[in-house]
Amino acid sequence: MPFMKTLACLRLVLAVMLLPASGALAQPVSSGAPASFETLPASSPYGEAIVRRNIPYVSHPTTNQNFELYLPGNHSVQPCPLVIWIHGGAWMMGSKEWDNVKYLVRNGYAIASIDYRFSPEAPFPAQIQDCNAALNFILAHAADYGVDARRFVVGGASAGGHLALLLGLARREREFGANSAIKPLAILDFFGPTDLNGMSDDLQAIHSRKGIETWQDAGPKLLGAPLVRAAARAKAASPITYVSAAAPPVLIIQGNEDDLVPMAQSQRLHVALNRAGVHNELILVHGAGHDGPLFSTPKIQPGIIGFLKEAFNHAGSP
Repeated sequence: MPFMKTLACLRLVLAVMLLPASGALAQPVSSGAPASFETLPASSPYGEAIVRRNIPYVSHPTTNQNFELYLPGNHSVQPCPLVIWIHGGAWMMGSKEWDNVKYLVRNGYAIASIDYRFSPEAPFPAQIQDCNAALNFILAHAADYGVDARRFVVGGASAGGHLALLLGLARREREFGANSAIKPLAILDFFGPTDLNGMSDDLQAIHSRKGIETWQDAGPKLLGAPLVRAAARAKAASPITYVSAAAPPVLIIQGNEDDLVPMAQSQRLHVALNRAGVHNELILVHGAGHDGPLFSTPKIQPGIIGFLKEAFNHAGSP
């Protein structure tokens, strides 16, 4: 192993050992599986990488209140730019291993992929509260983990795209656990629901029985009430509610044949962001349904990498 990679490994191990023992978010967890450390070969989807698994971000976590951190294997002592990723799964299942942008580690980015409480365990806003808790914890220990607290973006797919949008747009919502002093440089939204009150009509419009049945199951679990009585809760849980001129740039990626999150959801967000004067791009992936390999092809990857470079450069980052 080259010297720099050995140094990087030692720094990461020492960082976890030396995390502060005081403060609610910084306390180590005595229960559950301990975090594990490993290196990944160049042949992995992340490329050559250093990964620390199952890091808790609250002092008394449930099974899902942890994250995994991936660092480029050849990174130097300079802190890495960071992507905080949130997985999908209709807010009621899924895994932090569901990461649509693994290739970004090959391009010099660190990825913190987080888990969160599922809706059958705790309805909204528990999910976005967990995302904010993870964000606050990671940034508080950024120097220890080798990432740059000033250079980060948030992203996610499907339900994770919805949560990433809330994480980036609703920065003044104390109920969500948001710290208004913290703002990501950009948001990556992969086919996330944006207007929950419009989901039923949008699914009816494309005649998606699968989508309607999925939403009728997932929606009430997320909102903690039947859909017919949850309009106010759905509005509070909708990213489009929080669009303002203060929003960071947003990259929206959507399959034009998506039968679970209709294309109209992404188009509506695109229009709202344009009206607010927020820089955003909508990439329609033709022939793509809900998720799948078409969202990480060599044709799509350059657009995502280019968007991130522009966001970091615009913020004055090297």
